[in-house]
Amino acid sequence: MIYEFVPHIADLALKVEGTTLKELFVNSLKGMNNILKDGFCDSVQRFDSQMTIEIASESRTELLINFLSEVLALTNVQKSIYCRVYFSYFSDKRVVAQLFGTWFCCFDEDIKGITYHEAHVRKNKKGNLETYIIFDL
Repeated sequence: MIYEFVPHIADLALKVEGTTLKELFVNSLKGMNNILKDGFCDSVQRFDSQMTIEIASESRTELLINFLSEVLALTNVQKSIYCRVYFSYFSDKRVVAQLFGTWFCCFDEDIKGITYHEAHVRKNKKGNLETYIIFDL
């Protein structure tokens, strides 16, 4: 036998909701941060790092996943969890955001990537926007 498929649970699904698209982005960032280091952002008093990112995509779902992926990449490179975000520009297909982060020593859970699988920003029965985000751990 050259190879065999072995069952492996390496993903975590997060259901996120927001009254606006901007709130959905903020709540998604909060959820991702709590996967990385549970409760870390709740006690942050000061910020050690500030970064500006600009993301453009063809859809708001793609924009959300690309936004989170960019923040995750910066988190790994800068060793800073970005607890706050300020959007200087926000639309369905483009965001410009200032990220404010705090240095940390280690993750509770290491996120390898964020997938497009099952991600679809849509209105729910309450009229809010929601999506599922699958994190590859």
